[in-house]
Amino acid sequence: MTNSPDRHVLTGEQAKGNPSGDEFGEFDRAHKEGLNVVQWLARMACSYVTSGDPERRVDLDYRAAEAALTTKTFAEGMALEMRFPELHLQFLHNGKPAPHVFDPQERSPAEAEAWILVELLHRGIDREKFSKKLPYSIPDLLTGDAEDYAPQACRSGLTQLAGWFDNAASVLKEAMRSRGTDRPIIICLPRTLDLAVAPPAGAKLPPLGFSIGDVERPEPYFYAAGRANSPNMERRIVSGRKLLAATDIAEAAAMLNKLAAP
Repeated sequence: MTNSPDRHVLTGEQAKGNPSGDEFGEFDRAHKEGLNVVQWLARMACSYVTSGDPERRVDLDYRAAEAALTTKTFAEGMALEMRFPELHLQFLHNGKPAPHVFDPQERSPAEAEAWILVELLHRGIDREKFSKKLPYSIPDLLTGDAEDYAPQACRSGLTQLAGWFDNAASVLKEAMRSRGTDRPIIICLPRTLDLAVAPPAGAKLPPLGFSIGDVERPEPYFYAAGRANSPNMERRIVSGRKLLAATDIAEAAAMLNKLAAP
């Protein structure tokens, strides 16, 4: 399945979500690397975003055209962005890139923090409000200056991850449009790096989502929120390999909606 040939689109075995051997290992490393770096966006959101539902302020916007994740705006139009596959960090002002890009390659978390504090100072934003505390825990999260980020070591995995995101976002949007949602919003959940449909007001869980994989299911998969009356509201899932083997986005979206049907 393809949807935008000039973007990071998966084809062949990659589109089927079936990495193996060294390829799977690099994809897993890419997931962990992206998960580590994206926590700087989560920290900025926790520290400065004040609009919207407090429980959803840490949610990140997914911008398919730029293969980027961004915080909600704060401090009169500011936001922080992370772009795939390099995982570069950059501040935005009213949607436009501000000067100075942070390249995490061979840079430590301590250096990332120092860069953020300098950028906040230059923009007149109160640095005292910045906190590294997160509302959740991340296993093996890099801290301090003992280890450096290394996105170049898994660049092909990060490029593949960006391709999964591109296709997954297209499927999620089409699934919601076919339900009658005119402008579905795709978000990223920084705790897991999942993509999901932004939940409606008052809802605790996204109705549909996509995961790069986890401990229980190491390969990418799509999911629907569990039924409200089901035990533990367990997710209903379908493998990314199966869904993206569909002939087009419409067929993939129909498969996902069938999974989500009451």
